[in-house]
Amino acid sequence: MQNSAKSEKSRGVVIFATNTAETDYVSIAEQNARLIEHFLKLPTTIVSAKDTGSNQRFSTDTGRFVEWKNFGRHEAYEASPYDETIVLDADYLVFDNSLLGLFECSFDYLLFDKNRYVNIDQQASTMGPHSLPYIWATAFLFRKTERSRLFFELVAKIKRNYDYYRLLYNVQEGNFRNDYAFAIAHYILNGNSLATESFAPFHILTVTGAVESITASKNLVLRTPHKGHVLPLANLHIMSKSWLTSPALLLLVDQCLENSTATLVS
Repeated sequence: MQNSAKSEKSRGVVIFATNTAETDYVSIAEQNARLIEHFLKLPTTIVSAKDTGSNQRFSTDTGRFVEWKNFGRHEAYEASPYDETIVLDADYLVFDNSLLGLFECSFDYLLFDKNRYVNIDQQASTMGPHSLPYIWATAFLFRKTERSRLFFELVAKIKRNYDYYRLLYNVQEGNFRNDYAFAIAHYILNGNSLATESFAPFHILTVTGAVESITASKNLVLRTPHKGHVLPLANLHIMSKSWLTSPALLLLVDQCLENSTATLVS
């Protein structure tokens, strides 16, 4: 665990990053921490979860399944040294200060239920044809309250008994995912209701598939093998681990830090 000093207001960011044979997630998290310091002015703690488990994810770079150690999101409550915490996957890169505004909301925990893909039309809405709406554990916020503690304990229980909960809630995919455990835990904790007041007011922006280049100025310019995209300088979930572990990420972060004016979202 890499830990920087606790902020004066006891706010900070926790990034979960556990290396696998194929991917150095910690190096991605370290570059993201530089972006967080620049745009959010918050300290960052990088956590390699104790509960890594053994799972597989489909690599959009190689077109095959690779190792994935992503079981430990329920450890966020105990792992965070902050009273108010933003939790991110290593590959959710911070390019603006919009996450700071969420601290103004009233919540014990705040989840993202909306995701928009930049370069494909398909958008996941439920975890199966007759299942719960999707929740994305890619990013979320929580305060150290009793209700948040109960939420993470429930996520851990669902993880331990995932086969049962997967069948009970008609989850289509067999692999455990934090996204699914979060959706089920949130539903149970709120008396079998969706409790939409616990959802963030904006979506996660995601790029899937291979990435050729990303450059930053007043906008993000994304090039994929088949198309180019001009995006706002906004937080971006990048699925291509090949690009994220290449020297291109360091160059992009340096490019952002050289720009003395952080992008502010009012």
